[in-house]
Amino acid sequence: MDHQAGSLILHFVTEDDVSEVARTWPSDHRPIDAQEAKGVIASMRRNYERNAKGRLRHLCLAVCRASDPRVILGWCGLDGSRSPQEPEIFILLDEAYRNKGYGTMCVKELLRIAAEDYALSGVHGGCAKENIASARAMEKGGMVQYGAEENGDPLFRFCAKTN
Repeated sequence: MDHQAGSLILHFVTEDDVSEVARTWPSDHRPIDAQEAKGVIASMRRNYERNAKGRLRHLCLAVCRASDPRVILGWCGLDGSRSPQEPEIFILLDEAYRNKGYGTMCVKELLRIAAEDYALSGVHGGCAKENIASARAMEKGGMVQYGAEENGDPLFRFCAKTN
């Protein structure tokens, strides 16, 4: 199921997306071949199936404009490899699509997905201290800075409201 995030669609990729996955997959920031793209899609689909209420293994979504949903602008999601109950948020937008508010839209929708669709207690995030745009996107999206790594990289957290 795809998710609407303002003017964006956060898209669950399928076999129909092989050429766009091959073009945009962040494997060393180089295009990959169709066979490798099919493997990436298969891996994402397996992870989708392992996700459940209260725990999330990995959720990777293609970021697309609602007006042009077949073109991938980047990737976003939640990685539960360290903590399935409180995954880490990630957003990787191609350079041409940065500083347009897309990161904030992704953060807001990913936090909604974490809380409402997966009933997770929280989400963590971080970025390089030089990456002011990412820090602002996390804050504007609903996360709060709670500390920093030893090197000064900020750490963020979102706590889901419980009823």
